Amino acid sequence: MAKQIDRCYPSHGSSKGTVEKTPYSPSLRPLDNNILSKTSHILRVLWLFTCDDVFTFICPTVLFGLCDALTNTLHQGQHNWDKPLELVLRLPGVVFFVWSNCLVFELANQRLPESIIEDMINKPWRPAASGLVTPLQIRRAMLVIVPIVRVSNYFLNVAAETSVLMVLDWLYNDLMGSDESWVVRNALIALAFGAWNHGSLRLASGRSSDGLTPAEIVWTLTVSGVVLTTMHVQDLRDQEGDRRRGRKSGPIALGDRLSRWTIAVGVIFWSLFCICFWGVKIWELAGFVFLILGAVVAFYCLALGSSSDWVTYQLWAAWLTAIYVLPCIHYRDK
Repeated sequence: MAKQIDRCYPSHGSSKGTVEKTPYSPSLRPLDNNILSKTSHILRVLWLFTCDDVFTFICPTVLFGLCDALTNTLHQGQHNWDKPLELVLRLPGVVFFVWSNCLVFELANQRLPESIIEDMINKPWRPAASGLVTPLQIRRAMLVIVPIVRVSNYFLNVAAETSVLMVLDWLYNDLMGSDESWVVRNALIALAFGAWNHGSLRLASGRSSDGLTPAEIVWTLTVSGVVLTTMHVQDLRDQEGDRRRGRKSGPIALGDRLSRWTIAVGVIFWSLFCICFWGVKIWELAGFVFLILGAVVAFYCLALGSSSDWVTYQLWAAWLTAIYVLPCIHYRDK
């Protein structure tokens, strides 16, 4: 294990045997002794662990809960501003639940030797890959952060979702479920999305799991189905690092071309399915724009190839976010 960790930092040494400092090297950013400086440094490091997920996962997941809760308000015919105001007041709890569990996942993922090897190729700015923190420091941080996240979310009444997410973290990272098979990898991510979306909806709506309607449960499961069948879009840009660590991601197991076709077909299928599910008319502006967005994702995936894989993933995240808004469009004129 120690040898594996030592191999994770080959780029920090020059041919002359000197140490090459990375942009995030601890030696380049000495900490002052005052509490404010140390706190600022810790917050910056925590931010670096999750910054990749802010616009592609954290914000969309928060939006899922808010849109579905607002949809329930519209469905019940609430025309006063009490309910929207309650949503605003619940927003910090939703954000904390989503971000805190995302932080735990990223800490568990980025501390592993295999992940550091991959990140030095695919995402060299990450804290462990750049040398800003060590795996030992991450593990010790988790000894503090995991109990805090667990207890805090218990008081937010999303203890069950947090427990499920931590079990999935363990299966995905420590038991290397993410490397086992692309189907297992996508399935674990889809289950995690379901738990995150379920918790986001419960917090945003202020209801227990028993208070969720069958339609809300089916919609949450539908989104997990979308993730299960198209999530390997994020692996298109990471193939070099995934090969280095031995991960059997979709593009590697299926082949690049077939993997792209499965994503493109999945995006088109789910675009049509979700529009039909919510009764959004294709010839109306909202439905037309949504279908065009799905078509753009499919086009980028198939026609532009590896040079646009990062953009393709960002567009996929925007398309998934648009899916989350469909319930609001459905109830807009109700």
